[in-house]
Amino acid sequence: MATERDYNVFADEAYQIDKARAKNEDRAPLLKGDILEGTKLSQSYIVLEVADNNKNGMQAMAVAPIKDGIADTSEIIIAYAGTDFDDKLDVLTDTTTIVGGDVNLSIPQWWSAPKKIDGQAISAQKFATSIKNSYPNAVITTTGHSLGEYLAIYIAAENQWKNTGFNGPDPYNILSDDAKKWIKENPGLLANYRNNYDKIGNFGGNKTGAAILLDVSKGGYNPAKSLDYHGLSTWQFDKSGNLVAPGRSSRDSRLAQMEATTRYQLWNLSVLSNKLRKNHGGLSSSEEIFINSREALIVVNGVSTMMQDGLNTVIKEYQQAINEAEALWKETVERAQGIGMDLSYEEVMGALASGGATQANIVGETTAFYEQRIASAKQMLEEYTTLITEIQTSIDQQLVKDQQLAKDIQF
Repeated sequence: MATERDYNVFADEAYQIDKARAKNEDRAPLLKGDILEGTKLSQSYIVLEVADNNKNGMQAMAVAPIKDGIADTSEIIIAYAGTDFDDKLDVLTDTTTIVGGDVNLSIPQWWSAPKKIDGQAISAQKFATSIKNSYPNAVITTTGHSLGEYLAIYIAAENQWKNTGFNGPDPYNILSDDAKKWIKENPGLLANYRNNYDKIGNFGGNKTGAAILLDVSKGGYNPAKSLDYHGLSTWQFDKSGNLVAPGRSSRDSRLAQMEATTRYQLWNLSVLSNKLRKNHGGLSSSEEIFINSREALIVVNGVSTMMQDGLNTVIKEYQQAINEAEALWKETVERAQGIGMDLSYEEVMGALASGGATQANIVGETTAFYEQRIASAKQMLEEYTTLITEIQTSIDQQLVKDQQLAKDIQF
């Protein structure tokens, strides 16, 4: 599963599709078949398709992870390019579609009335439809930056997909009634990370509910850096690829991503179940076993992540309490020595002891108390891990009973 940093990289790479821009920069554009890899990505990806519409300025790409040397098309990410301010068509889209809410573009003609053409939102949907038709069993998600995220949220909502992107204006003004209904009934599947001081990315409010507003300004608002607040490079990630920011810990990021992923997997499972029911009026016994087992596995994995994160956090907090007790004792001794400068170390210790302050009761008792709780938490974590393994093994055994069904569904 792609990480938040993976989505950030894809949103950035989408800018490299524009052939005209590539020519001006004297480099090759991003093409179908290109491999995306590097230390920022969690794994290598291959570009399945690209779109570079020179009539309205829309660029997009579809990528899939590479597993065992081949493209794993069970998971596909569609990334849309944001605004290139040197591209008049992008700027026209910003004013016409984002601001005006019109999905068509009117191209000025000096010899006649403006020519009306499909805008980027329409082309973005056509590209998404082509990918969906080419890979009907894929779990598809979207991403983008700025205008690209505006389009990515729009496409995700219209197709009932998950989205993770950055600094995008809100596309509620162009959503269909069905899409508006879907996002209301399925909160949390759209994640549009915005900088608190980003005037561009915060345009349009947050009627989709996708915005996750964070302060990554590092020192408060500075008008001279207004464009910097809109940049992809402002976002920081931990070693696992989770987005981190002031007020949002790495654990918060992992849990938020896990919750969204679990919700999306369950949603896709329900779509799959409905599809199977429509095909022949109901579920066969093997299909029902598969659906129920898969749902159980998704829930188990989600709960497991929360439980493990919670217990690990508790253990860290207990260890911090021990460290604080040791620091308190050290500070107590230093202050006492500062007050009684003419006293020996033994005399200082005696004075502290007479007042009830000893290393044994400040550090020793605290350490013993929390070490016992750390041991209990570790035992609980071990027992829970064993339980989860047993549950997963049982579910896997159920799924093995119908391997062909699992292969056909490619879930």
